[in-house]
Amino acid sequence: MAMPAAKLLVFLSLIWGKPGSTAALNNCVFLGEKEKNSLYEDGDVVIGGLFPLHYSPVSSLPTYKTKPTANMYKYFSSRALRWMQTMTFAIGEINQRSDLLPQLKLGFHIRDSCNDIPVSLRASLLLVNGQPERDSRGPESKNYLNLSCAAVQSTVSPVIIGDAASGVSMALLRSLGSFHIPLVSYFASCSCLSNQREFPTFMRTMPSDAFQIKALAHLVSYFGWTWVGVIGVESDYARFAIQLFLEESVKYGVCAAYTHFYPVVLSKQALDELLDVIQMASSKVIINFSSESEMQGILREVRRRNIIGLQWIASEAWATAKSLWEKFGDLLTGTLGFAIRRADVIPGLQQHLTSLRPTNIYESAFLAEFWEETFNCRLNGSVNSHSHGDNNYIDRLPCKGTEDLSDVYSPYSDVTQLRVSYNVYKAVYLVAHALQDMNNCIVGQGPFLKGTCADPKHFKPWQLVHYMKHTNFSALGEKVNFDQNGDPIAYYDLLNWQRRPDGSLHLEKVGFYDASSPAGRSLVINDSVIQWPVGKQIL
Repeated sequence: MAMPAAKLLVFLSLIWGKPGSTAALNNCVFLGEKEKNSLYEDGDVVIGGLFPLHYSPVSSLPTYKTKPTANMYKYFSSRALRWMQTMTFAIGEINQRSDLLPQLKLGFHIRDSCNDIPVSLRASLLLVNGQPERDSRGPESKNYLNLSCAAVQSTVSPVIIGDAASGVSMALLRSLGSFHIPLVSYFASCSCLSNQREFPTFMRTMPSDAFQIKALAHLVSYFGWTWVGVIGVESDYARFAIQLFLEESVKYGVCAAYTHFYPVVLSKQALDELLDVIQMASSKVIINFSSESEMQGILREVRRRNIIGLQWIASEAWATAKSLWEKFGDLLTGTLGFAIRRADVIPGLQQHLTSLRPTNIYESAFLAEFWEETFNCRLNGSVNSHSHGDNNYIDRLPCKGTEDLSDVYSPYSDVTQLRVSYNVYKAVYLVAHALQDMNNCIVGQGPFLKGTCADPKHFKPWQLVHYMKHTNFSALGEKVNFDQNGDPIAYYDLLNWQRRPDGSLHLEKVGFYDASSPAGRSLVINDSVIQWPVGKQIL
């Protein structure tokens, strides 16, 4: 498929220095075209961020005769935009505090990963190479294309918060690992990422799938479902998860009626193969390891074939994906799934999210696109060029300037399920507390060679990794700890998708799984409040 042209800084030499190394950077060549799809604010330390704001690319074949056009995507994720805005909120909150990094200003440089490995790799290179300084003549001047390496290096991101997907995170780690740049994921759950020998610079605020799998195996056994279908998208995330489930479920006397993998881009043939398997099997209980984008295609075909009475078991990747309910609520009633720990409230976040106004979003393609999609209008001077298949989006009526997010529902401003957003919040605070610990270092008693310390304003990424690995802190009253693999202690809410009298979705907590509890008491379920797909439990 065609990939968008992106700006890349090609360094003649790049060394992210271990102790004693020096950077031989004299000349930098700036290649490519102007890239508008980013959110940037300067600081003493600029934290990088990657969020899947777009997903489900529209397929296109390169002709090799003309320059490839920019990728187009079927969907824009308002939910991921909330995650992104949570990062900017947390950084702003820290900058206002007098007890945490009072002498240091944090900045951010955020880009769209599009839930796609090539796009993410390109974006990550832009983050770790820094945001180029622009002179007064603007980005089109020749000076903008002939920057000194010192100017480029001044605002590099020594740490990246991202990505959401396990496969994307693995690709980023393999590319950035040589430079010892830490990656903190807020949603990548693959147990494979716990391998510190292979991924020594990886940490996450998302529990490993190793815990979720134990919870799922225990769940299906609890309800007597010993014959279940197991499906997943072709990805490292699903492959490792399904392999672990097959191993764990045997301990509970649970067998897989079938296992089936399907591609990320679901063609008619792929859907037919999957639905044929589901229809031919006697099991009505299906565990699906995928994201909400793949579920949309599957549910559309389930409806077309008029398949009813399925008991869906959601992996944590789509257990709280409310966007599925609007079109497929009748098919999803009774769904059960484990969701990561929720914050009841992040004080000030809702006000931050809803404070957007047309006057302050013109320069951000992300925010402009969200505004235009939400209110079906066109901002004057908009930098948004994404149409989502709507060829006449430029002809939309102008925005009136009176639009208000409080007047419409959007997953962006919905703060009732702050789970991934909470993980993003904790990821930012992990970096901040690591920098605070670095700042508190006493010369002669430091952790590095000859008791030396690192300078919080001029440090090497590998030095930050050291402090991150040893950091413990509290966030909104919760103690945040990490094990030797950089994984947090696992806790999940068991959610049940229930239909309210008005037809809307209610995610009812019907139990929980606490990995820190003694064996035999880790799973707690309140059967009496569960709403089942066909009015009663499927046997």
